[in-house]
Amino acid sequence: MPNPSQISLNAIRVFLVVAEHGSLTKAADTLGVTAGAVSRQVSSLEGTMGVQLFTRSSNALHPTETGKAFLQNARHGVHSLHRAIELASGDGKAITVQVPMTLASRWVIPALADFRNRWPDIQVNIATHDGVGLDDTVPADVRIAYTPVPHPLPDGDILIEDRCRPYLAPRLLSQIGDPTDLSTIPALQSTGSNWDWTAWVRETTTPDDALRYDGVFDLDDVAIRAAISGMGMVLAPRFIIEDDVRSGRLCPLPHSPEVLLGYYTLHLSEHQNANAKTFARWLKKAV
Repeated sequence: MPNPSQISLNAIRVFLVVAEHGSLTKAADTLGVTAGAVSRQVSSLEGTMGVQLFTRSSNALHPTETGKAFLQNARHGVHSLHRAIELASGDGKAITVQVPMTLASRWVIPALADFRNRWPDIQVNIATHDGVGLDDTVPADVRIAYTPVPHPLPDGDILIEDRCRPYLAPRLLSQIGDPTDLSTIPALQSTGSNWDWTAWVRETTTPDDALRYDGVFDLDDVAIRAAISGMGMVLAPRFIIEDDVRSGRLCPLPHSPEVLLGYYTLHLSEHQNANAKTFARWLKKAV
């Protein structure tokens, strides 16, 4: 077994950059060194550890299974080291906040002006992701995760309940004779397997064949914009589309119930710092 003290931290940093780019040349450009120097660092690391971290094909490098596992663990270790250096040198003002993409663009980022007015010295970097649960591949000081009902993620505080109902453009509503006849209004889809509409139909005892699906979008935010343009109705929580409702771009479908579909939970890094705690406290009050 290799002695960890014999492994170069610089070689690990080089490994992370190579894994990110999948190319010696691109990694060299990022690091400002030659491709040969990058190759030697990777080879030295593999030799010291006694494992193969990459497979080579043409001009591309792909992490092996061992390399993938090392990448995940090493990324967090290097991030923690960087944070320790920042804090020790008095440069620990910046924090990274990981947020689901639609929540970031429609709620967190618009609210950041208030945080910056209160704590102008704390820099907030937003890292978005488009998925359910926590994304551990990107280091972050504060994470907001989304999970569908019935259970929120453990080890986190419930920040917001995702209570949704259909919304549509007022001009589309004006063209509909009977808004209780859902088959006359295209239902816009924005989740994998369309689980949100399925859950809404089940909880509202709406017949399975009552909805007419038309349009599939890969992001909630895009589906919301499609609804604003009059393409159909979209499931959304009020807090996400509050500005659109106030401005008259969207309105709730009359007589449609609101259903709890999921939870946004707040998670702090195990290496907490004062700025992350300050942001988390502000976030809870901003809800």
